Amino acid sequence: MDILNFLGGNGLFLVLGIVLVVVYFINKRKRR
Repeated sequence: MDILNFLGGNGLFLVLGIVLVVVYFINKRKRR
């Protein structure tokens, strides 16, 4: 499937980027 191939390629970096942004906002809220 094209979806699995996408997730194995650039999709992995996209998910990693989203996770980093989410963790960044969570840490920002905890400090306040």
